[in-house]
Amino acid sequence: MPDNESKPAQARHIDALRDIVYQCNRCAQCLDFSTIGQAVKCPAYRGRPFESYASRGKFTLARALVDGVLDYDADLAERIYSCTECRGCAQNCFKYLDTTAIFTAMKEDLAERDLIPAPYAEALEGEAGLDETHNVYRAPHAERLAWLADRRRVDRPAETAFFVGCSSAYARQNMAIDTANTLERLGVDWTILSDEWCCGHPYLAAGETEKARQSLEHTIAQYEKLGVKRVVFNCPGCLKTFKHDAPKVLGRRLSFEPVHILEEIAYLAEKGELTFKPVAPKITVTYHDSCTLGRWLGIYEAPRQVLRHIPGVALREMPRNRGNAYCCGAGGLIRYAYTDISDRAGVERLREAEDTGADVLLTSCPACLMQFQQTRNKLRSHIRVMDITELIWRQVDLPGGPE
Repeated sequence: MPDNESKPAQARHIDALRDIVYQCNRCAQCLDFSTIGQAVKCPAYRGRPFESYASRGKFTLARALVDGVLDYDADLAERIYSCTECRGCAQNCFKYLDTTAIFTAMKEDLAERDLIPAPYAEALEGEAGLDETHNVYRAPHAERLAWLADRRRVDRPAETAFFVGCSSAYARQNMAIDTANTLERLGVDWTILSDEWCCGHPYLAAGETEKARQSLEHTIAQYEKLGVKRVVFNCPGCLKTFKHDAPKVLGRRLSFEPVHILEEIAYLAEKGELTFKPVAPKITVTYHDSCTLGRWLGIYEAPRQVLRHIPGVALREMPRNRGNAYCCGAGGLIRYAYTDISDRAGVERLREAEDTGADVLLTSCPACLMQFQQTRNKLRSHIRVMDITELIWRQVDLPGGPE
């Protein structure tokens, strides 16, 4: 190509969303939603109080991009990847704009230009990274089922499968054990894969959609081979990836139904087919709505329904709950590069839980669980942190259940 001829511009995902970008009227309701007396909904802005880190600021950057005023660079990448993917901005948008779709498009553009922040890239592509081990903990892939003592369920044909996910498999194995035990006690004929890969969410959070597609295809093909019609998850992030993202990434509907374990338990409890032993002594709990289980998937009532059926448990809500729940600070892989944002959100949310006077802080997400446990230890807090499936498994009243 002659020197005086410019190269054709690289296609950009953000340009396809130009109409959404132009609809933002900069009302700031996405980052300062004060009707419940709690201001600042954007954890990134809370941690780094500069407009360019806020959801409204990211929209301004998107507008500059589509107008040709700005181009992608490392500075812009630092701001876009600071998002915890809590979806608080979309929840509170005055015009109901899909704000997260804009941030996703910009991440895809940045990834295609090799502008993924170094800590993210290392976790995904470096030695013992996700590309090689198929998990985000740099653990050997062969140890993914190390928590499972009875291997008779592995790779057997069944209509229901349990997708374990990276965090339950490697970091919080008690969640995997409690979920598997619950499925057994419910009488579910289930299977589990010996070669399950990461759901692909870390790739999506980094903007690497093609790698996410490959990861999803690998696991889905095995489910289809085993005749699986329903997949049970205990990780909201994994569930969201299959239920919300996979059809878009793959361009087709899934051949099975993705569900959260709490939905199953709540359904049986409401029908009276599942009962619970009383908690003794009685406890007061507060429940943290995971951003993914709540704002992304709309599952708010199932955990509360289950808690109402456990004798000896009193639920005391935090001021910010359900759709207004504040992010714990562990979403969107930000702990890899934005510990200041993550830590501040974790402390703020744990303090809010403490202020309820509850004995126990419950959650239903492994990422939230780890965030709160680490924050509790740092603050030397009195409040206990527990995954809700652990409480359920302890109290389930079925033959063969725990004593």
